[in-house]
This record gives sequence, structure tokens and C-alpha cells, in this order.
Amino acid sequence: MRGFSKPSMINEDSIKYVTPLYATQSEGMMSVGVIFDVKDPDNIAHFLTENITKCYECHHTKTISLMKPVFFPIPKNRPKNIYRYIIRIYTHPRYYKSIYNFLVDYKYPFNLFPIYISYSLGDEDIMMNVAADSPETVNNFVREKIRNLEGADSVLSYLVVKAKRFAPLEKLIEEQQKHLAEKAKKIPKDETDKSFDWVEDFEEYALLTGALPGDL
Repeated sequence: MRGFSKPSMINEDSIKYVTPLYATQSEGMMSVGVIFDVKDPDNIAHFLTENITKCYECHHTKTISLMKPVFFPIPKNRPKNIYRYIIRIYTHPRYYKSIYNFLVDYKYPFNLFPIYISYSLGDEDIMMNVAADSPETVNNFVREKIRNLEGADSVLSYLVVKAKRFAPLEKLIEEQQKHLAEKAKKIPKDETDKSFDWVEDFEEYALLTGALPGDL
């Protein structure tokens, strides 16, 4: 599940019902995306009704189910400086499968690699999270590869400016392993980086951009 809100309190009470994994904020967005793993979709209601209400100011929330997510490990062989981007794809249902399969099976270059790909069926139809060495790399991929796909009506990309991991790194890796892409399962373990972490100082950034202390 992906819930949108101001930064909110993730505590032990929440973890009884859902597993909060991490939160991100994209460039130009006034919202924060929180990624959860849940066994029962109804359990997300507890977080929305009990925890989000503790935020001092919260204008609205939106909950989107990420369906058939596939994850890819972080390769050891990658550029030194990489940045995360979210790519949102809007299409007709008849093209869901072909676009999704193209993204999963595509042979990504050294300076661009996927983190996860999923059906979204929320504001967008397919969502992917990638890492790249520059905005130009992502823009070229979007323009030359995705927008040329049959049925890709609109494709938007956003730089992820801040992120915070809630689950321990070991737990996050464990959850990703449950949804590894088939080709990712064939990658030798010594070619992947399990120590790499995306965590940044999310609280400091939130305060600098207008969140109140009671929101954190």
C-alpha cells in the first residue's frame, strides 16, 4: 500500500497491523509517499484512522494498492553517484501487460537500473522506481524507450529528493526477496549490494520545508 500524507508517526502500534517500509518525497510534490507491506488490505485502515490523525496538519490522504510488484537488487557495478526517480505511466488497460512486461524484461544499461516495477491503478497505471546517474539518463529512457511503446499515453518522471527507511535494512531486503523479478533471481549474489541504503535525513528536510514538529 502507498499512503500519501504529511510525515506521520510510525510506532509499535502501527506495526501490529502493517509493516511500514519507507517514505519518499518527489521533487515538486507537496505530499509524502509511505510504502507499507500488508497481508490484509483492510489493515491499512487502522493506520489511516489511528496514526494519520496524530498529524497536526493533514489535508488529505490517498491510498493506492501496488499490484504485482517486482523488485530488483542494487548492483555492485554501478556509477558512484546515483539518484532515485519515480516514473509514472498512464495507459489503457489493454496495454497494461505489454508495457509492464517490457519494463521488467528490458536490458537496462550500466547507468540506469530499476528498483521496483508495479501495477498501480491509482492516479497512474504502472509505476516504476529507478536509479540513474543523471536526470538526462532518465529523460532519455522515458523519451526513447517508454513513450515510444504502443499505448503509453503519458509518462512522467520525478526526482526523489528525500527518503526515510522505517524497517531495518534486513527486513526491507527480506520483503524485497519475496517479490524479486524472475531474471533478478538469476543474478549471482556476489554481484549485488545488500549493504546499500537509501536513508537520508528525512526529518530535517521535512522541517525545513514546512512540516511542524508535531507532524513528525
